[in-house]
Amino acid sequence: MKRLLTVFAVMLFALAAGGLLLAERDPFAGTWKVDLAKSKYDPGPAPQSQTRTWDPSGNVSVEGINAAGKPVAYGYPIKTDSKDYPTTGAVPSGADTIAAKRIDANTVEVNFKKGGKHVETARFAVSKDGKVLTITAKGTDPKGQSFSNLVVCDRQ
Repeated sequence: MKRLLTVFAVMLFALAAGGLLLAERDPFAGTWKVDLAKSKYDPGPAPQSQTRTWDPSGNVSVEGINAAGKPVAYGYPIKTDSKDYPTTGAVPSGADTIAAKRIDANTVEVNFKKGGKHVETARFAVSKDGKVLTITAKGTDPKGQSFSNLVVCDRQ
């Protein structure tokens, strides 16, 4: 019995260590805060604050305060198989699905759709040192107005 417990404990430790290594290998996983001084929102206005949490499984949650001072929260899964997955909350472009593909180890491109119609393309790129996430997004908001945003986030 003691031997069985030892084997089980070693296996459990190995699985936990493997999970931590996988999380470290994903350059996107972590918490990112928008640097408003380096970001550009066209036509704007910019949010007052925004924090993006990207877990190792690819689920992204975004929380912050919009330009009008109201709290916002939304999320989406980034699974790089190019299949559509539902978003949650009020994504700024009004999108209800997202499809993603990996460009390289530090770059992912996503397409947001609303009712099956394309509304936004965004490229997420993590710097080689892993400290900065840059999001380049272009699309159309729910009012039909075009936007082009450069969002720079620092790892927390």
